[in-house]
Amino acid sequence: MKKIIYSFFSVIIITGCTPLKDEIDVAKEEEAIIAVIEEETDAFRNRDFDRLAATLVQDKTNTRLAANKSGYSYYAGWGQISSRYKEYFQDNPEPMPGKHVKTNYQIKVYEESAWSLFDELVYGAEGEVTGKNVIVRFLEKVEGEWKIVYLSYVSTSSYEDEEDDGDEDEDK
Repeated sequence: MKKIIYSFFSVIIITGCTPLKDEIDVAKEEEAIIAVIEEETDAFRNRDFDRLAATLVQDKTNTRLAANKSGYSYYAGWGQISSRYKEYFQDNPEPMPGKHVKTNYQIKVYEESAWSLFDELVYGAEGEVTGKNVIVRFLEKVEGEWKIVYLSYVSTSSYEDEEDDGDEDEDK
């Protein structure tokens, strides 16, 4: 009986003294997440399917949702999404002029997943603003690398601004 009790307490002591997983280095993970998001955008702008695909989860959980004044689009699963990108790149082979500028990142990092919310201004070739978007990305770690599994955006420049009625609470 003593051996069982000693064994039991030994297990408790050993497991109780096992170091916890290292704390997540949030700043480092946020930097990596932003780099993946920027790479995805740059690959899209340059019509580089292979680079784009490398930033995305390639399974049935991948989802893309977009809304603008002319309607919305919804694609689910890597098969559907990859086909859509390939078709779009074939129909629009020239790189996009201008640039996309992302600001106001809000990122929440978990051990194997993260979400991000940010604003985006789209500039044309002449430096004019051609679009304003609010964007959400969910990411997962796949073999230690961040990959986008959910992409959505609302083209806010497609809609009239809401009037501020003074009842908005920023901390809801």
